[in-house]
Amino acid sequence: MQVGCGGTTKEIRGRRYVYFWHYEDRGARRTQVFEYVGPARSEASRVRLAEAIAAYYDRAEVELRRRRADALARALPE
Repeated sequence: MQVGCGGTTKEIRGRRYVYFWHYEDRGARRTQVFEYVGPARSEASRVRLAEAIAAYYDRAEVELRRRRADALARALPE
C-alpha cells in the first residue's frame, strides 16, 4: 500500500494551474494520478486543493484502520 498525496503546479501555454496528485490502484499497479484543480492564481483552487488533501487522508485513515483490524484478527484469532 502506498499512501501519499499533495499539490503541484504545472505551466501550460504560459499559465500556471494547480493539480492534486495521489496514488491509485490501476490494475495490479499503484499509479500516481494528477487531477486538475484550477488556475494557480485562484483562491478557490487553493481551497479545493486543501479539501482534496484532507479527504484523501480521511479515506486513507479509514482504510489503514480496516487493514490493521484485519491483520490483528488474523494474528490473534479467538
